[in-house]
Amino acid sequence: MPITFIDIEKQKTWRIGIFYFILLCLYYIVAIAFVQGIFFIFPIFFIKTGSIFIWDNPHTLLIIFIFCVFLSVIHFYFSSFNAVQNVMKNIEATIPDTNDGIHKRFINILNEIQIASGNVKKIQPMVIPSLSMNALAVSDLRGESAVAITEGLLSRLSRQQLEAVLAHESYHIISGDCLEATIATSLFGLYAAMLDKLQSFGEDEKREGGLHPAFIFFWILVKMSYLLNLLISREREYRADAASVRMTRNPVALAEALYLISNNWRGTGTISSGLEMLCVINPKESEIDESEGFWANLISTHPPIKKRIKTLLNMAHLSLSDMEKKINDKQEKAEDIETTENRYYVLDKSNQWQGPYTTSELKEISWISPGTWIKKFSSEDIERASEDDFLNYLFLEHLTSSHSKHISDIKCPLCKQPLLKIPYERTYIYRCHYCRGSLVDNDKIHRILARREQKFNERITALAKAVQLDNQKNLFYRKNNNTKLETRQLIRCPKCQNFMMKRFYSLAYLVEIDRCGICNVTWFESDELEILQCVIENKITANSI
Repeated sequence: MPITFIDIEKQKTWRIGIFYFILLCLYYIVAIAFVQGIFFIFPIFFIKTGSIFIWDNPHTLLIIFIFCVFLSVIHFYFSSFNAVQNVMKNIEATIPDTNDGIHKRFINILNEIQIASGNVKKIQPMVIPSLSMNALAVSDLRGESAVAITEGLLSRLSRQQLEAVLAHESYHIISGDCLEATIATSLFGLYAAMLDKLQSFGEDEKREGGLHPAFIFFWILVKMSYLLNLLISREREYRADAASVRMTRNPVALAEALYLISNNWRGTGTISSGLEMLCVINPKESEIDESEGFWANLISTHPPIKKRIKTLLNMAHLSLSDMEKKINDKQEKAEDIETTENRYYVLDKSNQWQGPYTTSELKEISWISPGTWIKKFSSEDIERASEDDFLNYLFLEHLTSSHSKHISDIKCPLCKQPLLKIPYERTYIYRCHYCRGSLVDNDKIHRILARREQKFNERITALAKAVQLDNQKNLFYRKNNNTKLETRQLIRCPKCQNFMMKRFYSLAYLVEIDRCGICNVTWFESDELEILQCVIENKITANSI
């Protein structure tokens, strides 16, 4: 059985036409409301036409219609022909790193699926820098298409499971049903992200008694995207599941993948609300998605996840409980292997080696961090805990369980763990939960230094004086002996991965910082931001000590 459907190709043409007609109607209604408002505000200028009601002026209605056709064509063109680029930019997806083993596996599997399906169109692999688990497919009228996978999904699925998900997403592109969903999203759904950015501004406007017009316009566009769900059948997901099974011959792998995705963070907050129809599973948990019946079938784009899983398992004559037991057995077996093979010595705070510890025992040690020195039982090599893949996963698991709402997609340059977005001096900074380093946008540093809400204890004050005095002596020694100032090792920018430049904040305030001139951000190691604030607030200089 071929993996494309002729009836889908026919349906997508008239559905895309309906999308444009809805867009035109939206522009026309908004324009008429706007012009009618002008008629009411300045009736004296329009009374000569015989009526202040716009529907009594066919000539004006015709002009508005022509103007709306012009605007809607421009909107449709730029949205539909650049849909792939627009969506990828919205979710900040990047091209896979060919030097990364996990990314390379992603590229290889997608190439294999394209060859097996006989698809001549190139599907671009893309990676979403998010710890969540989800995947989406997009295509546009220019013939471009892409499959985007989150870092979390790439890292946590086996090869068979990832192959099943990629086959599912590739089918959406090959069959053509992805095109209409992408266009609907690009025309209306992408504005959900803009709406989120205007949300706080809109709340301020409400408190002041008004509402920004842009907020209202984007709100209408987002609600229109929900209305278009009526034209996007949830049956397309069943067809894609079936196509994935035909290509991979492995229904259990796809069922396992859907089960793992549904029981983890799906991307709420990272993937904007207008893009859910493109995803393999809706990023937001929705009761309507898990329901059946006329109303659910009408407005939901995703069928119940449990029903999808059970349908796949029926193909393999397997029950849901059997699959869950199989997944749990795999995890327990992996833990047993790790217990026998991965035992670690750990350097404690007194510089004494402790252990060896199993991985389960390491979870109970409160003082271990990514910066802790470790040594594997079977090796003499000493490295930071952040350099060990399995320990990194343990740190990440702990972080997501305790700080899931504040996790960002930016990683600490020292600990290799996601930074937390936290409030600080009535603005926001990114701070590492483990090493307490801070990443601050350069334009926020002056705001932070000008404010006095942060209080400093005796330890920070003593450190500030010691740092100023020590760095002043080092500068004096370098100047008199014509030698280079010894600085700590260069680190890479958490955003662009280029080396950051080490320097003092200023010659008056000798606090060492790391600055990226490309991203305009500054990295402060533990306590350095507080020390700089303390130095400036208390006017601590080497001469005053």
